[in-house]
Amino acid sequence: MSCPSVLTIFGATGDLTHRKLLPALYFLESERILKDDFKILCVARKQKKDDDFRKEASESIKKFSRIKVKDDLLDKTIRRISYFKLDFEQKEDYAVLKERIEKLAGEKCASIDRIFYLAIPSELFEAVVQNMDTSKLASEKNGHTRLVFEKPFGHDLPSAKQLNKAVTSLFSEDQIYRIDHYLAKELVQNLIVMRFGNTIFEPLWNKEYIDHVQITVAETLGVEHRAGYYDKSGSLRDVVQNHILQLLCLVGMSAPKSLSGDDIRDAKVKVLKSVAKTPNIRDHSVKGQYVKGMVDDVPAQSYRDEEGIPFDSTTDTYFALKLHLNNPLWKNVPFYVRTGKRLNERGTEIVIVYKQPASKLFKERGHELENNTLVVRVQPEEGIIFNFNSKVPGNKVMIEPVAMEFCHECKFGPNSPEAYERLLHDVMQGDQTLFTRWDEVEHSWKLIDKIAAAWEGATPSSYGAGSWGPKEADKLIEKDSRKWIAPKKPAYAALLGK
Repeated sequence: MSCPSVLTIFGATGDLTHRKLLPALYFLESERILKDDFKILCVARKQKKDDDFRKEASESIKKFSRIKVKDDLLDKTIRRISYFKLDFEQKEDYAVLKERIEKLAGEKCASIDRIFYLAIPSELFEAVVQNMDTSKLASEKNGHTRLVFEKPFGHDLPSAKQLNKAVTSLFSEDQIYRIDHYLAKELVQNLIVMRFGNTIFEPLWNKEYIDHVQITVAETLGVEHRAGYYDKSGSLRDVVQNHILQLLCLVGMSAPKSLSGDDIRDAKVKVLKSVAKTPNIRDHSVKGQYVKGMVDDVPAQSYRDEEGIPFDSTTDTYFALKLHLNNPLWKNVPFYVRTGKRLNERGTEIVIVYKQPASKLFKERGHELENNTLVVRVQPEEGIIFNFNSKVPGNKVMIEPVAMEFCHECKFGPNSPEAYERLLHDVMQGDQTLFTRWDEVEHSWKLIDKIAAAWEGATPSSYGAGSWGPKEADKLIEKDSRKWIAPKKPAYAALLGK
């Protein structure tokens, strides 16, 4: 007989819970994944009655669910939900919380599977974990206990270590699920299948055939309502440290021993350890900040004019880096990565740029050949595009680049699991493959801290909102006789009405 399961969400009145977690739980309900004895306890500081919170939860699911909401499934989901008022730093409240969880599971039940989701600021983690320990809330004597929390995993290596020390004082590594939602995106997961499941790609995935790799995470939005967080973080810590380095690892890793979570994460850590040391970091990177401009034909103000941003802020809203992996697979192959806010187009793409053909057959006749490129479009309009050279119809030999495109949604439909749907399901199953292990966090911060220290207090290069970033970023790649390949809507986007 299986144990009843109770998912306890700390921070139940926040945006993450209402925009992502509750709709994801409704989806899992619709897929019949939630067991009959699965309960959801929503915890926050505000005083609320169960029925009041259930009504709010119902409205959030209707508003944010990506699938059509059916009344019977919604009612079933909502009936699982209870609310509990908790002062996160008041240890006496945790004993009452423990009783509430046991009551939800069934007072006569000897075993309970517990999942604790910390959708709260990381500065509260230590107090929460200590109080959970005092109240024996996380005991694994009867049933499993798992802890789930979001990035940022600290804002530098010392703070990350402090955070890790707090959570590992009570939970072991195999109980901890650190979420970076990028890892659950379909095209990110598909990288492993595409590489290691196809003979056409893996034998050519190395220094012998690849000229360089580009990774771009571009946003058209500004800081929105995150000024307080963002100005202390910036693009380097907010995006490069997690999203971009995760993509770098999946592109750069060697074949893992197996598809187990630990073997895949072992392969990723090897990539982070292999990032070559750069003696002059500022010669291989660019720090930028947007000034006023036009985004999607709408005027956009400068970063320093955004509400809550200091007038003299030197925070980076753009960062570009040139990296090398010091291993036999990628020796002398540069990885150019960049991210920025208020850029020309929203898009996350990985571009594998292949070398020019060794044969001079066409060059001797005056033909200029484009490098073959393999584009993995992570978002939006997910897909894979392969660009290659082809003859233009006619009597003369004229060569033009053409594209073969795989549209993910065209093939599989729009209802692929959203990131949080997949991640919550994996937590329930005890599958840590798509979650970040501590040594990944540690090595990524070691790298980012060195870059951040090199640019500390430096005035960022300016770029107009709606552009593709500072001119210095163009120079970074152009001095190697290369150029940035900007994300753009694929042709199949028209089929999706986008």
